[in-house]
Amino acid sequence: MRFTVLGGVTARVDGHVTEFGPTRPGALLGVLLAGAGQVVSADDLVERVLGAAPPPRARALMQTWLTRVRQTLPGLIERVGAGYVVRVDPLEIDLHLFRHLVRTGRTAEALALAQAEPLSTLDTPWAVRLRADFAAEVLAARLAHVDARLEAGEHATLVPELQALAAEHPLDERIAAQLIEALHGSGRAPEALRHFEVVRENLATELGAEPSRHLTTLHRRLQAASAPRQLPAAPKPFTGRATELAELDQLPTGVVVITGTGGVGKTSLAVHWAHRAAERFPDGQLYVNLHGFGPSGAAVSPGDAVLRFLAALDVPRAQVPHDLAGQSALLRDALADKRVLMLLDNATDAEQVEPLLPRTPHAHVVITSRTTLKPHYAKELPLGLLPPDDARELLAARIGHDRARAEPDAVDTVVRRCARLPLALAVAGARAATQPEFPLAALADELADLDAFADDDDVTADLRSVFSHSCKALSPPALRLFRLLGLMPGSDISRAGAASLAGTPLGETGELLAELARANLIDEPEPGRFTCHDLLRDYAAELALDSEREDALHRLLDHLALTGVEAGVEYTPSRRRPATPGPAPGVIVQRFGTHEEALAWLMAEHPTLMAAMPHGTPEQTWLMGWSLADALDRQARYRDLLTSQQLAVAAVERLGDTDGLGRSLINLGRSLSRMGRPEEATAALRRALDVNEGNPAGQAEVLLNIAMLCPDDRIEEALEHTRRGLALYEEVGDAYGQANALTGLAWGHGKLGEYARTVEYAERAMRMWQEMDHLIGQAEAWDNLGTGYLGLGEHAKAAQAYTRSSELFRLGGDIPLEAGSYEQLGDTHAAAGDAELAREAWQRSAELRTQAGLSADQVRAKLQAEGQ
Repeated sequence: MRFTVLGGVTARVDGHVTEFGPTRPGALLGVLLAGAGQVVSADDLVERVLGAAPPPRARALMQTWLTRVRQTLPGLIERVGAGYVVRVDPLEIDLHLFRHLVRTGRTAEALALAQAEPLSTLDTPWAVRLRADFAAEVLAARLAHVDARLEAGEHATLVPELQALAAEHPLDERIAAQLIEALHGSGRAPEALRHFEVVRENLATELGAEPSRHLTTLHRRLQAASAPRQLPAAPKPFTGRATELAELDQLPTGVVVITGTGGVGKTSLAVHWAHRAAERFPDGQLYVNLHGFGPSGAAVSPGDAVLRFLAALDVPRAQVPHDLAGQSALLRDALADKRVLMLLDNATDAEQVEPLLPRTPHAHVVITSRTTLKPHYAKELPLGLLPPDDARELLAARIGHDRARAEPDAVDTVVRRCARLPLALAVAGARAATQPEFPLAALADELADLDAFADDDDVTADLRSVFSHSCKALSPPALRLFRLLGLMPGSDISRAGAASLAGTPLGETGELLAELARANLIDEPEPGRFTCHDLLRDYAAELALDSEREDALHRLLDHLALTGVEAGVEYTPSRRRPATPGPAPGVIVQRFGTHEEALAWLMAEHPTLMAAMPHGTPEQTWLMGWSLADALDRQARYRDLLTSQQLAVAAVERLGDTDGLGRSLINLGRSLSRMGRPEEATAALRRALDVNEGNPAGQAEVLLNIAMLCPDDRIEEALEHTRRGLALYEEVGDAYGQANALTGLAWGHGKLGEYARTVEYAERAMRMWQEMDHLIGQAEAWDNLGTGYLGLGEHAKAAQAYTRSSELFRLGGDIPLEAGSYEQLGDTHAAAGDAELAREAWQRSAELRTQAGLSADQVRAKLQAEGQ
């Protein structure tokens, strides 16, 4: 036998199923099955089936219904004293089987049973309590199952389910903790930490309470796990510098500048000490190599460094100002009261580091530089050559202590010829380590014979001699690649970039890079990206042959420009691909399968592309600028966006490419607008309009960009530009452009209060976005429809539209726009007189704004006003 009470009451006996439906006999049987094994008194049975105020003949009716059930299922119901009981194994009843499965840890099976409420058609108070109790049991089972799935590592899969649960139960701290863990385990640490703030605010607002100890402990643990840990790997081996390390240990928090000549070991000392002291700074360690003494154009600007730190601290892009002063102030705010270590490596001057300094009592800054850039509030720590014993120990650690003990005189010679410089000792030691069968004396003799050692007081000459000696041991292809790496315009290079630079196959290039790394001539600070000390790069560039320089650099820039186009197209598929030349022989052009892959490449190569643009041909330069435009815009790198588009415009002007000039001027106008220079932006766009004469699609794009620059008091002008753009897009049959223009017209008419026109244009845009399956376009169309319907007083339609737009913005990952839709949904419910639904929508908007790091003051003001 099998019985169900979840949903309808049914009985399966010997393969025959009896469905009782919403009948009183079925309700009576359901009540008894729900209490299987327990005697239910006649009075209780009446109350549970008929409610607290039963009709006068309730007992007689009950007997009639009992008789019907007994006739259908003989022997099931037994009278015991003044009550009744069903004689059946509880595990044959779905409700009790559910509870058994939960008790035995089989929550997945239990939840599969719990697809309906118990006795769903019975509306007595007892039945209502039963369903409430069962809902709590199901929720507890779901959360237990979530715990098991989190333990199994299913974090990303669980996020949507837990977000829905959190929206249903905003004050449930167990759900909040699970969602925070799921977000963090999915690599979405900023959202996890922001959700804690949402929950804390909800608890304070609704209950006047603080989060529980469990949730607070989880938050602190995730805060520590999410703190930036940017330090490079600790140098191995590291020897000596005991005096300097002790001084660094004893310094109070503040700013210290380690100075010294190139190759003396400033970075090694700073990084070694930073790892040793990391526990003192639990809120994170920030690191940037400022490349202050690299090739021209490779130095990291203060603005770029600030943006890197803000990103590492998970500051939402929407909060980042456009100007350097504002960004620096935001960085100081983000570091306020945080015990953080900041390592600014290889700085040029005080101007490069000043905007990065936190100026907070708990932050500590270590700067390395070849020059004395000590601010008045900083401590300077000059670094000299390694003491002789430390230099010998460093070489011994490189070549093996047994070998060093066997040839102490040779060790002294190598140390002396390396001028006790750690960089030179590392390179010489790597050479010796690759030839363990050679006597160390042979290496010492080779170094002693080099002419560059004529002046023992010239440290630079000592370094160059060691570099020269190590290069002689390289294979000819590796030596050629080393020479060419001195030409790279940026601070690092990818494997594909190095292959293009050398014109060699990717696999062969990987082997050559490995040979250079073994010789300690290059480093691989992160997988697939290679760099070398600026002194080694200078030396490599000097070795490069005149006959190979131009072609090699052209190949590298071809790789950057053409791969950049592929990344730009994949990152923004709606952009029209520019015409590109075929790659030069030996150039590798990478392609990308996803938006994320394209963005990762653009961001990894962004500094190199910026450094390379001034060195490219006009065609290469403008293509690199085109590639970067959308990514830099969306990543809020507005200064670099402006610089790249200024270079691109100058390049296409030399090239005489009208199409490229038109596109670059549009991007220039956009960058000037982002930088708060509307007059210059308008001038650039009006020039783009002239340049695109005869190119309807190009002119249409310019017109829509001009419309976006119009302030609210010039909406009519914006609409006129948009209408002209729409006509041009229709002329050339550009569906994406038409849908974009229609969306703009819908928005503009909404601003003017012309709501019937808003609905008209939004519906036209919707049809086109749906044909293109464009998610965000559809979301914007629904949003505009909501504006139109709300203005026309059609509240039900407006609520439906805003609900749909919020769903699509969520699927598209646009939290700020999702928050805006929820706020407008709340406005719609308020206009319709539904205060409860209005509060729910506004609350969700406030939560999303907090999650995105945006101000929620306007929405909270509405909540407060509604609550009065």
